[in-house]
Amino acid sequence: MQVPRWLKWTGSVVLILGLALVGGYWYLVSYLSDQLAVDTNLPVVNATPPGAVIANLPSWRGPQPGSEPRPHDTFDFPIQWGKSGPVEPLFAGALQYPFLCQTVDSGLGQSLIDNQAGYGVPVFAENSDGSLGNQIEGYSQDCSLPTRLHYFRRDPATASNSKPVFNRFDDELPASERSVTIENDLLVRVETGTINRFIYVLLIPTTTQDQRDQPDLSHWNGKAVYHFKGAVGIGFQQGEARLQRLLRDMQPALQQGFAVMYSTGTETDYLYNATLQEDTALRVKQQFSQRYGQPQYTIGFGDSGGGLQQYLMAQNHPGLIDGGVAIIAYPDMITQVTYGLDCELLEYYFDRLAPDPEFWRNPLHRSWIEGLGYNENASPATLDYLTSVVSLLNGRLPPAKDGATECNRNWRGISANANNPHFNSHFARYSTEVNKTNFWSHWQDNRHAYGTDRYGRALVPTGNIGVQYGLAAWRDGRINAGQFFDINRQVGGWKPQEQMQQEHFWLASQDDGFGGLLRFSPWGEHNMTHNGERVTLAPRSAGSRAAELGAWRSGQVFRGEIGIPLIDVRPYLDRTPNMHHSWASLASRARILKQQGQNPWQQIWTSAPDYKAQWDAFAAMTRWLDERAEGQWQNQVPDWANDRCLDSSGGVIAHGDDVWNGAWNQQDDGACTRQYPFFMSSRQVAGDDSRATSLICPLMSVDAAIAAGVYAPLDITPALREQLQATFPQGVCDYRATTSDGTGM
Repeated sequence: MQVPRWLKWTGSVVLILGLALVGGYWYLVSYLSDQLAVDTNLPVVNATPPGAVIANLPSWRGPQPGSEPRPHDTFDFPIQWGKSGPVEPLFAGALQYPFLCQTVDSGLGQSLIDNQAGYGVPVFAENSDGSLGNQIEGYSQDCSLPTRLHYFRRDPATASNSKPVFNRFDDELPASERSVTIENDLLVRVETGTINRFIYVLLIPTTTQDQRDQPDLSHWNGKAVYHFKGAVGIGFQQGEARLQRLLRDMQPALQQGFAVMYSTGTETDYLYNATLQEDTALRVKQQFSQRYGQPQYTIGFGDSGGGLQQYLMAQNHPGLIDGGVAIIAYPDMITQVTYGLDCELLEYYFDRLAPDPEFWRNPLHRSWIEGLGYNENASPATLDYLTSVVSLLNGRLPPAKDGATECNRNWRGISANANNPHFNSHFARYSTEVNKTNFWSHWQDNRHAYGTDRYGRALVPTGNIGVQYGLAAWRDGRINAGQFFDINRQVGGWKPQEQMQQEHFWLASQDDGFGGLLRFSPWGEHNMTHNGERVTLAPRSAGSRAAELGAWRSGQVFRGEIGIPLIDVRPYLDRTPNMHHSWASLASRARILKQQGQNPWQQIWTSAPDYKAQWDAFAAMTRWLDERAEGQWQNQVPDWANDRCLDSSGGVIAHGDDVWNGAWNQQDDGACTRQYPFFMSSRQVAGDDSRATSLICPLMSVDAAIAAGVYAPLDITPALREQLQATFPQGVCDYRATTSDGTGM
C-alpha cells in the first residue's frame, strides 16, 4: 500500500515549514542576543559588599536643594596625575552597590583593585602586549582610575565627514605628530579619571606645543561647555565614556575654542539620580577650574535627559551652569514617568480588554485618551511583528491597530525600566546572584529621595487612584459614557513592588527558550492589578505619599525656579510620533510662570522635524552671555534669542512673546502654536493642568466634582452619578487642590 501523493506533499511542506521555523527561531535568538549584548566578554559584577540593601530608609528629610549652600569640599583638587579622584560623594548619600565598572568598555583599561573579597568586577593580570590574562589579581567595587592625559587629533582625511575620526595618543604627543602641520587642525587635550566613581573627561583645544604640566591654552577662549548628553538609565553602573562620540558631538564647540566638561555620572543614559548628578557636576567643574582656571562662563548642553538636568541644576544649584541649551528636554524625569506608566495600562486595554477593539484600532482615538501624539500612517515596528508572531503561536489574533501612538512606539518598556524591581536590561553584566538579590528600578536608583520598605525596596512616588482617563474626550463627545466607564473600570494600575514579577521580554528578561518566546509580552499585563483579564473593577495604584514628598523636597521635580538664560530647543517630532514631544517645553514654561510670576529666562525654539537648531541656539546663548557680561540684557530677553519657530532651513517663521500662546495659558493659539500644534498626556486629558506636576492627586468625592463643574457641559443624571461613584469609590482627582505638604504647586 502506497502513501497517497498528497500526504507525501503535505508532509514535505510541514517538514520544510518546521525546518524554516526552527532555523528562523535560532537566527532570531542569535540576532537578538547580539543586539542585547547577552553574550559578553566584558567584566561582570561578581558580588556586592554587605549593606548594599538598606531597609526602612526614610524619604528625603533634608533641606530643599537651592535653599542653602552645599557643604564645602575638603578634597584637594586638582587630582594629581596618576592618582584617582574621590570615591565618596560630597552630599549625595551612601554609595550604591552593585556598581558595574566600565573602564574597559571605555577603552581606559582596568579599574584599580580595591578588595580581595570578590566584590565588584575581577581585575585580571595583563600580558606583555596589554591583553588580559586569565589570572584574577583582585577585584574592583569602586571602579577608580588613575588620572591620565591623552591627545586626540582629528584625522585630516575624515575632517569633512559627518563622523570624523580622532587619532588617539596616550600620555604625550609623539614627536612625529608635533612636527606635522595640518590645515584646519583640531588637536584636543583630553584628561580622564574618576570622580565619585564615575569617569570624567575634560577636553580643551590646544596646539602641538602642549605639555602635561605646561598646558598650552592659547586656543582656549576662556569659556566652557558642560555636556550632559542624554538617554535613560537606572543606575548601578559607572557608564561608558564614548570618547570618539564625545569629540564628534562637541566638535563645533571645540572648533570655536570652548573647553568641554563631561562625566558618565551626569549622563542620564546611566542614572537619573539628580542629587548625585549635581554632586558629580560640581566636582568635575572644580577639577577643571583648579587645573585650567575658572571659565568666564559655563553653558549647559545636552538632549532629553541632558536637557532636563539643566532645568534641575539651575533650580537646585544656582551658579553651577550660567546658561543652557536644553535639547528635546523635559522638565524632569519623575513627572514623565507618571504618565509613562499609564501608557502600557491603556495600550493593553485597547489591544486586549476593550469590547470595541475596532474603534480603538485608530491611533487618533487612542490619542484622545493617552493625550500624546500619533501617526496614522506609521509602519509597524519590529516589536509589533514579534507580538503578532507570538500571538499566533499562542492561538490568538494579533492586536488590531493601525499606525502608531507615542505610547506604543516610544514609551514601550518604561514600565519595566522605571517600575519593575526585577528587570535589569544589563543583566548579562551581573552575576546570577547579584541579579537575583538586587532591586532594579528608577525608584531604587533614587532610594535616598523616595525611601525604602522593610525589605529595602524603594517606595513609589506615583499613583493613579482617582484619575479619570479620557475625561476631556467624554466631555466633548468624542467617546460615549459607556466607553469612559469601561476604560476606567478595566484599566487598573500596577501591582505593588512586592508583588511584581520578572518581565516577559524573552531574551531581554532572561526568559530564554521557546517557552520564553511564547510568554513574550510587550505590555507586562501579569504585573497589572487585573492580571490581564477583564474584571468588575480593576484596582488602581496607590503610591506612597512619603515618597511623593521626598521627590519634591529632594529636587527631583522641576518646580519652576530658574535664574539663568536657557533656550529649550527641539525639532517638532509630535507626529512622528516621538517621545520628545513639544508640550514638554510648555510644561516647563507653565511651572516657571506659576512659581516666579514671570518668565525672564526660558525661551522656546521649535524647528521643522528635519532641521536641528541646537547649534543655532548655542550661538545665540553665547552671544547672550557675552553681552550680559558687558552689562546688557540683565533682566530681559534679546529679540534674537526669544521664543520662535523655524522652518526646514532654519529660517524664522515667527518670534515674540505670544507665538506659543494656546490652550495651556488660556489664550488664542499663537503663530508658532498653529505651525507646530502640541499634544498633552493622559493626565491632562484627565483634568491636570499644563504644569503636569501631580504625582499622586488629591481626591474629592464625586458629588464635589459634580458641584465643581468637572463634568461640564455633560448632564450628570442620577444614573451617571451612581456609575461614577461605583467606578471611583475613593473619589476622583481634584487637580485644583494645593496640598499643605508642598507636593502641589
